Amino acid sequence: MSHCVNLEYVQHTATITISRPSQLNSLSEGAFLELRQVLRELHDNQDVRVVILKGDGKVFCAGGDIDFFAELVDLPSSERSEQARQYVSLAHEVMALFASLRVPLLVAVQGAAAGFGLSLCCVADIVVAARGSRFVPAYLGLGVTPDGGLSYSLPRLIGERRASDVLLTNRSFDAEQAENWGLVTRLVEANELEEDVSQVAQQLVSGPNLASANTLRLLHAQRNFDEFNATLAAELDSFSDCVYDDDFVEGVRAFLERRSPSYD
Repeated sequence: MSHCVNLEYVQHTATITISRPSQLNSLSEGAFLELRQVLRELHDNQDVRVVILKGDGKVFCAGGDIDFFAELVDLPSSERSEQARQYVSLAHEVMALFASLRVPLLVAVQGAAAGFGLSLCCVADIVVAARGSRFVPAYLGLGVTPDGGLSYSLPRLIGERRASDVLLTNRSFDAEQAENWGLVTRLVEANELEEDVSQVAQQLVSGPNLASANTLRLLHAQRNFDEFNATLAAELDSFSDCVYDDDFVEGVRAFLERRSPSYD
């Protein structure tokens, strides 16, 4: 099995790279399993002071694995719902591990952040995005509801009404808009993304250890992890319920056939 996730340590910085560029870094079951293993390792590593998450190639992360969803549409409703539930449950384990990191999570975005990729941006402490990159909710386009805690995190970052507009109309937005709304913290030229992310990481690593750690702890105290975990559970139920429905089949087939879905 080829590796979908790479982990590199350099001077107290751990860099996680999603490496499925030919699939736009969409997250297969194998990728989620590797992310879970990597994050468990990072939770136990006291030498790490910052975690960088990035994608290999032209796109940060296109979200869930459309090949997996394409396989589901040919299954009976109950079976596809159960398989989707297992897949999203694994994804939520990964998201909970990201959310509970004791060090800053720095996400670098190029190209696009769609679906679960958008959820990853929302759980980050700092998001550096290249100009021209886009943020795409994607869920309703496939006839499903958000996962990865997006229905919890996005309204708290950009406001409930704006999040309603984005999620209910499947509205994409560019990096400039994301910065105006508070989702992106730093906007850079595409050819400067890697250098800028490295500079931010170095600044975080070189800060006073105790004060930096305590500041992050105080900031994270503003998150209600009980509410976040409850949202993950509710999103899991909703997602599997939607996959049971025929609208999911139509949404996936329309996506694969590059046409607009036709819902009854």
